[in-house]
Amino acid sequence: MASHCMHCHKGRGTGHMVSHAKNRLKRFFLPNLQTLKVLQNGALVRVILCTSCIKRLKKDGHLRNFFLKKYVAAEAVVKPSLPKTPKKEKVQKEEVKKVKLEKKEKKEEEKPRKTLDIASIVGKKS
Repeated sequence: MASHCMHCHKGRGTGHMVSHAKNRLKRFFLPNLQTLKVLQNGALVRVILCTSCIKRLKKDGHLRNFFLKKYVAAEAVVKPSLPKTPKKEKVQKEEVKKVKLEKKEKKEEEKPRKTLDIASIVGKKS
């Protein structure tokens, strides 16, 4: 595997692994390299980029002479989008809400309120 990014040339770094007791051992810091297909001079080319360069490529659409390959969904091309009518849906939803509210009001009106008799709850004391 390649040891450096083809854009920023980020590669293997060296340093120390430090334990809790401050013991130092030599170690390597490796970049997160990924293989990616990009357009270069109109042709698809596989390049090895670090994740920070891939983020920049996706945000800007290009890195120097590397261009992001954009995929077009086949379904979107074949099927034309149908026009939506949100106004009708909103009107229907509002009508349904009004009908539900009217039904609730009728139910509340039909039920006579029962008055509570304290004597029946507590019990009659003679």
